[in-house]
Amino acid sequence: MFDVTLSVYQAIFTFTLAAIALLASPGPGPATLALAASGAAYGMQRSFQFFVGITLGLVIAMALVVSGLYVVLHSFPGLAVALTIISIVYIFWLAYRIGTAPPIQDQQAVVTPGWGAGFVLGVANIKAYAAFAALLGSFTLGTTPGWEQGTKALICLLVCVVFDFLWLFAGSRMRKLFIHPVWSRRLNVSFAILMVVTVAWSFTLT
Repeated sequence: MFDVTLSVYQAIFTFTLAAIALLASPGPGPATLALAASGAAYGMQRSFQFFVGITLGLVIAMALVVSGLYVVLHSFPGLAVALTIISIVYIFWLAYRIGTAPPIQDQQAVVTPGWGAGFVLGVANIKAYAAFAALLGSFTLGTTPGWEQGTKALICLLVCVVFDFLWLFAGSRMRKLFIHPVWSRRLNVSFAILMVVTVAWSFTLT
């Protein structure tokens, strides 16, 4: 019994590491860098709705994978192409918004990306669907099927929430290091370029 319990915990630990590697890094999609960029450009408080929207979008994406609907949707190549185009367009739009964001002192009247923009970015992130499908379908924890899927989904959700928040927090901390308008502009433009480059790089891996 002890050996079985230990093996389950080891499997959960391994799965958690895999989830962190796939979901918390700048890939599989641009959400992490977008959050860091938004935090750097607009601050943590003004970017929180964007974070909530991304989280809700990823929850929907994961629910589609867990329910099996992702497999059905994946059989329609046109849908995957449409989601990819939406995701790319949104990233370019966000990169433009962040890259052209005014210096910190001049942001009082700036409209920041809200939860709607974050939701679309999360739910249209085709790379996230692939990551969820790989994690939820390729790992075995050694528990009953119901508990296993629920546990894996919960771990994925916690990884997304915790590490996306950390990316947002890191961006907002960097913002405080670039108070000068010139350096604030350079930081925003750098994040915008990184977002575009990361998206381009991620699609070369498919």
